[in-house]
Amino acid sequence: MIAYDVSFDPPAPVVDVTIIHSVAGMKSEILRGKLDSGADVTVIPDWIITELQISPKGYIWVRSYDGSYFRRAFYYVTLLVEEFNLPFIRCITTNSNNLLLGRNVMNRFIITLNGKNLTFEIKDS
Repeated sequence: MIAYDVSFDPPAPVVDVTIIHSVAGMKSEILRGKLDSGADVTVIPDWIITELQISPKGYIWVRSYDGSYFRRAFYYVTLLVEEFNLPFIRCITTNSNNLLLGRNVMNRFIITLNGKNLTFEIKDS
């Protein structure tokens, strides 16, 4: 079991994530990614796109938590989530340092949250 990150209020399930350029193979530093079941798509910091020189693949409309709509560029990256390799994951960016793993990543796993003990498990099968 992995412990929730208690630096969030309330504590949240967070995993180690490395972002990899899907073609060139360049890697980011290890980041902390919060599991966000309210997000359709994964959101990564925009400085990573610049650092890894990843080009946008198109545009999508997204709705933020406050209900407003935005047209955003999307990218494909490979994610290393804990020990799991996930190629060609669609993501959008944010100008903050937050990394949110949306349902497009979460739905690839069996995730068991134990809120009472502030622990969780993430597995492939």
